Amino acid sequence: MAESTEKPWHAAFPAPRNTAASITREEVLQWMREGKEPGKDYVLVDLRRNDHEGGTIRGSLNLPAQSLYPSLPTVYSLLSAGGVKYILWYCVRVMIWGTDG
Repeated sequence: MAESTEKPWHAAFPAPRNTAASITREEVLQWMREGKEPGKDYVLVDLRRNDHEGGTIRGSLNLPAQSLYPSLPTVYSLLSAGGVKYILWYCVRVMIWGTDG
C-alpha cells in the first residue's frame, strides 16, 4: 500500500505563536448562571466544518478551522468593536475529550 504524502489542511498556515488559555465547561456554565451574555460578554465559535452530528451550541458562530485563518483580522475587528472580551473556540475533539493540554 502506498504512503500518502498529502499534507494536513493546517500545514498551509503559520504555526501558532502562542498558546491560548483554556476554560472548563464548568466555568462557562458559571458565566451563564452569573448572567454573562453570549454574543456580548463572550462568543462561542464552533470550528467544525461539517461534523455537526449531535448539534451545535445555541448562539455559537460556525467558522470552520480550515477557512478561519484568512478571516481572523475581520473576526477580531468585529468582535472587539462590539466589546466582546472573550472568544471561546471549540470543536468536536474538545467536546468529546475535554480541553487540549
